[in-house]
Amino acid sequence: MTVSISLFLHLLAFGLLTTTVLSAFILDRKFRKETDHKLRLTIAGISRTIGLLSPVAALLLLFTGIGNIHNRFIGLEMRWYSEGWLVAKIVLYVFMVLIGMVYVSMLTRGRLKLLQSMAAPSAPSNADAALRSFNRQITLFYFVQTLLLLLVIYISVFGTGKHPGAL
Repeated sequence: MTVSISLFLHLLAFGLLTTTVLSAFILDRKFRKETDHKLRLTIAGISRTIGLLSPVAALLLLFTGIGNIHNRFIGLEMRWYSEGWLVAKIVLYVFMVLIGMVYVSMLTRGRLKLLQSMAAPSAPSNADAALRSFNRQITLFYFVQTLLLLLVIYISVFGTGKHPGAL
C-alpha cells in the first residue's frame, strides 16, 4: 500500500479542522458561563483567532481532496463523478464550508458587536435577549456542523465501491 503526500496532508487538514471546531465549541461553552463582560470579550477574541484557522484547514482539505481524487482515478476509464459516495461527500463538505464561512462569521461578528456595546454603557435594552438568540443560533451551528462532519466521515469510510465485496 502506498501513501501519498496528498493523503497525509488531507488527514492532517482534517485533524486541524476538527481541532478548530472542537476548541471553538469548548471556548463557546466557557464564554457562556462567564459573567464578566471584559472576560467574555477576551474569550470571544480568542475564539475568533482560532476560527481563522478553519478556512486554512478547509482550503487544505479541498486541494488535497482534489489531489486524492486525481490519484485515485489516474489511468482509469471511470470518472470521479460516477461514484455517488464521492459526489455526496463533496456536496456535504461544500455545504459545511459555506455555512461556516457565511452564517457563522455573521453570527460571531454580531455577537462581538453586541458584547462590546454591553461592556460599554451604551447597551441596548434587549441586549440579554439578543445575546441568548445569538447563543442559540451558534449552538445550532455546532450541532449541524458536527452532524455534517460525522456524515462526511461515514461516507468516507463506508462509501460504496471502496471496499471489496461492496455492492
